[in-house]
Amino acid sequence: MTQRIALVTGASSGIGRATAVLLAENGYYVFAAARRMHRLEQIRSDHIEPVELDVANEDAILGMVNHVILTKGRVDVLVNNAAYGQLGAVECVSMEAAHRQFEVNVFGYARFMQAVLPHMRAQKSGRIINITSILGKMSTPGFGWYAASKHAVEALTDAVRGEVMEFGVDVVLIAPGLIKTEFVPKQLELLNTVTHPPAYQKIITGLHHLLAGEPNAPGPAVIARAVLDAVTSSNPPVRHALPLDSKMAVAARWLLGARFFAWAIRREMKF
Repeated sequence: MTQRIALVTGASSGIGRATAVLLAENGYYVFAAARRMHRLEQIRSDHIEPVELDVANEDAILGMVNHVILTKGRVDVLVNNAAYGQLGAVECVSMEAAHRQFEVNVFGYARFMQAVLPHMRAQKSGRIINITSILGKMSTPGFGWYAASKHAVEALTDAVRGEVMEFGVDVVLIAPGLIKTEFVPKQLELLNTVTHPPAYQKIITGLHHLLAGEPNAPGPAVIARAVLDAVTSSNPPVRHALPLDSKMAVAARWLLGARFFAWAIRREMKF
């Protein structure tokens, strides 16, 4: 039986790292991509090959996919996971930072899909897993640019799914809520780089309230397991929100409507 080949981005920590390791443990040969090569070397094995890569570098992405095809002859799974969260009021986040948010979170995903799809179409099989966020279906104060990037990924994912299903390629979207990783501390670090006038102090304090539950949140293994289920299932889900409170939040946004949901979020942020 031909060994299955997976490509995982953002694999140096958190969800990407957990996913790369779990796929390798289940028989996949994994190309694990990220910028922090020293972190990737920690998971190198007979089934995990680290690749230093910035998802904003199109030439590097094409080079990586060509390397996968030349050495393994196929690519069965792409897990688009590399992303970061730029927090701050929309008025205050610089356009340079906003562009960077989309460069990584949206165009990085698109570049990889464009690079692997010709090979998946040729082999008439493949599975693309796009990791987004529950904020792809809603937005809250202070998360504007990050949520906008995740909304964009939702739209691209839905479009690509319809474009490639006749070629034997499945496209799945997995939307995590609050997960205990390095992601939240990095978000708060980036928030500190944005200058806000006093008028926005309640928003900044509210963001800390919203993220305060991160230490008690599930770890990245729950998302890695969902990815494994999605790539091994004969009939994968179109969209999967995890954990349970994330499913409830998406349902609440739909049931309550925009106005009441916005009020509920402001209550949660304590203002």
